[in-house]
Amino acid sequence: MNTPPKSSRILWGALLPLILAVLWISAIAFKAPIIRGRTMTMDLIRSTDSLIQQHVRQFGDTPHSYTELRLYALERNGTYSAYDVWGERLEYLRLGKVNYLLRSFGLDGVQNRPKYSSDIGVYHWGQMAERGLRYDEQNGVMHARPSVVLFAGADSSSSSWHARIFVDSITGNRRLLVRSREYNNFFMLAPHDFVEEFLWIPGQDKIAFTASQSNRYSDGLYIWDLNTDEASNLFSLDPDVNDLDPGAKQRRLYVAMSSVSATNPPAVSVFALASNDFVLNPHKFFHPSNLHTFTLGERLIHSKPKVAPKVKGDLYNLDFLGTVTVAPGGEGLPIQQAWLSLPLGGDWEKGVMAWQSFAAQHTKSQLAPYAIWGLSMLYDDAAKREGRSSRTGQILASYGVELGTAMTKLIVAPSYIRGIGAWIAGQS
Repeated sequence: MNTPPKSSRILWGALLPLILAVLWISAIAFKAPIIRGRTMTMDLIRSTDSLIQQHVRQFGDTPHSYTELRLYALERNGTYSAYDVWGERLEYLRLGKVNYLLRSFGLDGVQNRPKYSSDIGVYHWGQMAERGLRYDEQNGVMHARPSVVLFAGADSSSSSWHARIFVDSITGNRRLLVRSREYNNFFMLAPHDFVEEFLWIPGQDKIAFTASQSNRYSDGLYIWDLNTDEASNLFSLDPDVNDLDPGAKQRRLYVAMSSVSATNPPAVSVFALASNDFVLNPHKFFHPSNLHTFTLGERLIHSKPKVAPKVKGDLYNLDFLGTVTVAPGGEGLPIQQAWLSLPLGGDWEKGVMAWQSFAAQHTKSQLAPYAIWGLSMLYDDAAKREGRSSRTGQILASYGVELGTAMTKLIVAPSYIRGIGAWIAGQS
C-alpha cells in the first residue's frame, strides 16, 4: 500500500485545523440567517397575534380577513406586514369569533408534518379535552351513522392526535384541524375549506373526511395522511364511481360519513348521491344502495355491502344521531358532554325542551345543524302519533316544516343536511 510522503502528511496535519475552522465558520454563517429568520418571524407573529387579540377585545370578534386586519392596524397608527422574512405571506385563518390560527410556513414554504420541525405560529382554538372522545372501532362498524358528536372533536385511536372541525358562521368555511398531544405547538390544517364530517382511520395517522360546496376543491371522500400531508379523493381514484365524478360541476354531490372498520386493511363507508335537485329525501339518500365502501389496501377496492347497516326502526328518527359509535372512556368538550346527555326517548315534552335548549345555546356550533335536525324528527314522530289529519298533528307537523326551512338557511350546515331540510320543509 502506497503511503503519502512525510512532507505531505505534515502539510495536511497543519492544514486540517484550518480546514475544520473554515467549515465550522461556514456552517455558522449559513445557520445564522436561518436562526435570525425564525427569531424575526416569531417577533412578527407575536406582534400580529397581539393585534388580533386587541381586535377581539374591542369588537368581540376576530378580523374576517387580512384586509380587515391591515386596516385595523392602520387605524391604530401601527405598522403591519403580512409577510415573513422569507417573503412568504403569513397564513391567517379565522376559525370563529375568538378562534384563529396565524403561522409562517418557514424556510421550506410548506406545512409541517410529524417528525419535522414545527411551523412558527400560534393557534387559538379554545379548550381541548384532556381525554377526547373516540370512535368505537369495534361496535361502530355497520351502523348506519357514527355519532355526530365526534365531528366536534375526536381523538385518534392511539389518543396521540386530536382533530376538530371549526365552522365560520360568516364565510361558511368548515376547516379540519389536527393537534398533536405529544409534540408541543404542533398542528396541521386539512387541505379543504368545506370539510363536513370526519373519522380517524384505526391505528393510523390518517383521517377520512367528506367535503362539498367548495369553489377551490372537488367534492368527495378524502383520505388525509398526516405523515405526508397529502389528501386523496377516493371518488377521483376509483373508475367504478364515475356516477359520483366530482369533476361533474353541474351536479350537486351529497356525501355523509357512515363508518370505518379496524380490519386489515381498514375500510371506510359513506353514503353518496349525485343529484341536480337541492331537495334531498333522507329515506332515499340513506338507502343501502347509496352506501359505498372503500378498502384501503395497496389497491383501492370499492364495493357495496351485502348486509345493510344497522338501524333501529325507521331511518328518520333520533337513533340516527345516536351515541352507539362513541368509545367509552373519553370526556370530550362541554358541548359534547351536553350532546351526549340529550334524551333519545322518554317524556316527549321534556325531550323537546332539552333539544331546543341545546340548539339555542349552541346556535353557531358544529352540532347546531344536527340539533335542529333532531328537533324536526321529534315533531315528525309526534305528528305521526297524533295523526297528521288531526288539528294537533297538523300543528306539530307545521313546527317540523319550520325547522326544515331553518335547516336550509344554516350556513354552517353540511350540504346534505340543508338538502334534507328542504325535503322536510316540503312535507306540508
